[in-house]
Amino acid sequence: MLEETADGAVIDRLFTALGNGDVDAAIACLSTDAKVWHAFDRVAHDLGTVRAGWEKLIAGTSERSVTDVRRAPTPTGYVQQHLMTMRTLAGTRLAWPVCIVVRVDDGLISRLDEYIDRAGHFTPVDDEPTITPGLDPGLELSRAFDR
Repeated sequence: MLEETADGAVIDRLFTALGNGDVDAAIACLSTDAKVWHAFDRVAHDLGTVRAGWEKLIAGTSERSVTDVRRAPTPTGYVQQHLMTMRTLAGTRLAWPVCIVVRVDDGLISRLDEYIDRAGHFTPVDDEPTITPGLDPGLELSRAFDR
């Protein structure tokens, strides 16, 4: 397995780019034929649709971040759980627990399957660490799969 596949550097770059509002840098993390599938709409989107969705996300939020990352390698990439946090233009801070399954080929994301309950958001407290409610903070994702 390539080190790039196992360590998650490409998905970290993608989420950093989205956090910075840089759609071009985020798209550069995907292969030209990549598909991004969402559990909420059950559609595997191509780059044009992904770009449009990310542009809308950035236009509708003033802050975006991914925290509380737990990642485990798979033969083709990795599985990751994280907390996606955003601030709306009205100033409301919202967060969603997310699970993604990522396939990496030649250092780029070729497939990203995202499992998020868009109705399951909560409002984190600004001065507290942003962690996923109800999860054991000491549990590594790789150990979670061993149970």
